[in-house]
Amino acid sequence: MGLAERRRAVGYSQETLAHLLGVDRTTVGRWESGRVFPQPPQRRGLANALGLSLDELDCLPLGSRRPLGARPRNPRHRESPTR
Repeated sequence: MGLAERRRAVGYSQETLAHLLGVDRTTVGRWESGRVFPQPPQRRGLANALGLSLDELDCLPLGSRRPLGARPRNPRHRESPTR
């Protein structure tokens, strides 16, 4: 279960969780996508809001992480078949 799934499981929208933590809704979206990570001052509040310990929060996968250096797949681009 990732951060977004946990948030939904406790019944919060991104906007509600953001309001509880004093951050913008887009910040919660960035955490969930794995683009940024919660800063130390936000982590304790996030863990409390989600009913988790800090260790459990650290174990939640954030977004769909690609290996470093991996490029996102372009669904429009298709490689030509090899001959």
